[in-house]
Parts: sequence; C-alpha cells; structure tokens
Amino acid sequence: MAFRGTVGWILAAATLGAVAIVAPRLSPAALLPISALWLGGAALVVGRGVLAIRRSAGLLPAAIAVGLGLGGPAWLFGTDWSGSAGTFLPCRRNWGWLPSYLLRSSPTQSVAATVGETRIKICYGSPRARGRKMIGGPAVPFGRLWRTGANEPTTIRFDGPIEIAGLPAKPGKLALYTVPGPETWEIVLNRSTGQWGIEAAYSGVASEEFGRAIVVSGRNEFREALTITIAPTPRSDSADVVIRWESTEVRIPLTAVNRSR
Repeated sequence: MAFRGTVGWILAAATLGAVAIVAPRLSPAALLPISALWLGGAALVVGRGVLAIRRSAGLLPAAIAVGLGLGGPAWLFGTDWSGSAGTFLPCRRNWGWLPSYLLRSSPTQSVAATVGETRIKICYGSPRARGRKMIGGPAVPFGRLWRTGANEPTTIRFDGPIEIAGLPAKPGKLALYTVPGPETWEIVLNRSTGQWGIEAAYSGVASEEFGRAIVVSGRNEFREALTITIAPTPRSDSADVVIRWESTEVRIPLTAVNRSR
C-alpha cells in the first residue's frame, strides 16, 4: 500500500509538471481556473511530502524542508540578479504580482551568448499570436510603448561594457521597451528592471530611462510565438539582438566594448 501511495504521489507531481509545460498552448481564459486547480494540487503534493518527512524524521526536518522548498525557489527566481551571476542565474519572477503565481500563457524564455569578452543574457515573456493581429494591431499598436514581450519587462543582463543600438552602457542590466512602427522601431532602455512590465505603469519608472535609439523593421517568415535571439555577426565583438514575431523582424546592434579601454 505504501508503494502504491508513493507511485500515486509521483504521478501527481508529474501531472503538475506536464500541465505547467502545456500551459502556453491552453486558452488564456481557461488558465485562471486551471491555475487554481494546479495550485491546489501543488499544495496537496507538497503537504504530502512534508507529512512524510515529519513521520520519518520529525518536525524540525519537516520545517527545514518547507523553508528550503519554498524559500529557496522564491529567493532564486525572485532576485533581480546582476553582474556575472545574473548572466547564468534564472530570470526574475516578480512575486509582488498575483499573475506570477499562476500558470502563464506567455512563458518566460531566455537566451544567452558571449560577445567578445562579455556574456549577455536576455529574459523575456513569449506571447503567442493565437490567430490575432498582434504587431500593428490592438494588442501591440504602432506608435505606442511596448514591454517587448509579456509579464515582467524584457531584461538584458551583461557582465561587461557594451553598446546597445549605439548607446554605451556599463556592466549591469537594463529593461528593453520598444515603440513599434511599420518601418522603424524606437528602442527604449530603462535602468529599472524590478517592476511589472505593464506599459500603463511606465510613468513610474520613466525617470530611470537610460536612452533611446531607432532601428529598422524588416520582414521574415511567420512565427506564432515571440522569439528573441542573439545572432552573431562577422565581427567577434558584435552581435544582433533579433526580435521576431508574426512576420516582423527587428535587429538591434550590440557591441562588446574592449574592457581595457
């Protein structure tokens, strides 16, 4: 009986993981009730594990397990990492907002690369078109500020001096907003990266704006999901941050500055 119970809880945990993986394919309208069931199931699985530890090892080990099991991930994913560590550690999840506790239809994605002597990591939420007109449509209209993704703002972390679209920046991290247009996009860099990305709240961090630049918008094959990549160029000290969604492609030039300068 104990074996069957253990197998059952393992299958329950695996089911929770599978639901989290397929969440981006589900209807956004269905995510709230599914998230509620998912959180309830997760609480049962965690509670079952804590009870098992308490019965076998006692109350103190169970309390330690709870602290590590809940506090560890909250600290690891909730910290706004910077420096070299920030280019390796997980993308931030803003625990101050309710949506951070729910399943996401726009999952957090990341891409990392070394350009010259500098390691760079980009974190972003990847929304899906789902049959809608997004760029240039009601969701991402031309001429309006966009978080360049979903959920938390898109963030660029870098452990060396770089230039983004010609704007020189010291090692650290910057939020990447954009103002899409039919032929050009305005790149908006902001020093504040800990906020929720909603565009209507940008006025709260406008004083932290780092700089703006203009890049050309191009066309490419259709992509259902927003993707951001770091594409190499013939020069070893430069690359392009490539934003692709639907049939739009935007390239933001990025150069690693020699640290000995």
